[in-house]
Amino acid sequence: MKRELKKIKKGIIFLLVPVFLIGCFPKRDTTRDFQRLEFVELEPIEVPEYTRRELKNGMIVYLMEDRTLPLIHFKALIKTGSIWDPQDKAGLCDITFEVIRTGGGGQRTGNEIDMKLERVGAQIEAGADRDMGWVCGFSLKDNFNEIFSVFGDILRNPLFDQAKIELAKIKIRGLIARRNDNIEELANREFRRLIYGRDNPYARIVEYKTIEKITRNDLVLFYNNFFHPNNIVLGLWGDFESEEMLKKVESIFGDWEPREIQFPEKPIIEQEPIASFNLVIRKEATQSAIRMGHLGIRRDHPDYFASIVLSKILGAGWHSRFGRRLRTEEGLAYEVWAWQTAEFDYPGLFIATAQTSLGRTIEAITLMKREIELIRQKEVSYEELKVGKESILNAAVFWFDTKDEIIERLMRYEYYGYPLDYIKRLIEGIKEVTKNDILRVARAHLKPDKLTILVVGNPEFFDKPLSSLGEVRLLDISIPQ
Repeated sequence: MKRELKKIKKGIIFLLVPVFLIGCFPKRDTTRDFQRLEFVELEPIEVPEYTRRELKNGMIVYLMEDRTLPLIHFKALIKTGSIWDPQDKAGLCDITFEVIRTGGGGQRTGNEIDMKLERVGAQIEAGADRDMGWVCGFSLKDNFNEIFSVFGDILRNPLFDQAKIELAKIKIRGLIARRNDNIEELANREFRRLIYGRDNPYARIVEYKTIEKITRNDLVLFYNNFFHPNNIVLGLWGDFESEEMLKKVESIFGDWEPREIQFPEKPIIEQEPIASFNLVIRKEATQSAIRMGHLGIRRDHPDYFASIVLSKILGAGWHSRFGRRLRTEEGLAYEVWAWQTAEFDYPGLFIATAQTSLGRTIEAITLMKREIELIRQKEVSYEELKVGKESILNAAVFWFDTKDEIIERLMRYEYYGYPLDYIKRLIEGIKEVTKNDILRVARAHLKPDKLTILVVGNPEFFDKPLSSLGEVRLLDISIPQ
């Protein structure tokens, strides 16, 4: 009997403990947690001391001392980019920067340079984007002189080895062959082409036939057009003394003759927003990748600071309206975004994105569009404004947490002709954004009635036909052979 009573007591305790605990810890209203966030006041951001010099040949040099480690980093920004590739030779800029590194320089072949770098644990890389090219690297302080000399040869005397050109072409052919494998990358690429125009250099893609037409002579001409000291911003940071480093820079680049550069006309972007529904059919897709938006603004637009805060409130992060409505409340997608991807010297994109199950594709599109419409209708709440601004300002700490971040930002501002204190102006501008600014900018720069909408997925499993929203254009993404 005693044993039975003991069992009953244990059972009662077992049942009461969770009840007691639940009573002591009432259920949290997690959907409103963001309203209770408190941010501490940040210390003003101070830019570490740096040196800016212009050599007699026009090369701009930035130096920043950092004795944390016995390393020295270096990077050259060359004002060029793939936007200036000839239409029938798309890929020329990419191959030039690939081979300028792999093809050798001065008296050394590319393989000899590889061996030298590996032997001392140094690195030199090169790459290019639509409106910028770069060559960069690092070495131990003790090996800096010989590695910096190699860096100078690569920039001033590239060999453009034919065998390396062929290797670069093979690499790009492989990228072309695989370019439709990932539906997220596919959606981003095709959305960009819809907004800027399929043949516009800001969205143009490389094809097999454009690669085949590129010759070694094209690389040499491209190099001769853009690689001049008065077209380069050079940065060095690490364990050195600035005046001594300037002498080394002079010894490598000081006798490089400048030249007047005839830049081609920049591509014109004049795509007017037009509402459209576009579909890429991927039968094998298990989810839909959704993109919607239109042309955006540049970073030097007076409304840019308010646009960042607007983006944060609308669609950037779990506390945004997109995050709460589509992700938390509706469970439509793990990641949903809406953002102004402003560029430095050409209009960026306003783009909203989501990846959701095929059976909820139209529901997701409808809700995304609805949230864009709602933020234009009335002022955001005080809590939304506060969380939006302070989450950006607190993240600003990480924009300046390493010397790499700092000097590369300075070089980038120099490259695009922005004021060197732009980061401080950005922070102060964000602090001054008001609820009225958000409403005004939303009404001025968000156009829910003119959204270009793209879906990549299998329409056989959509909750409704995409045509229930409007006329649908089917996009051809086949790869020309």
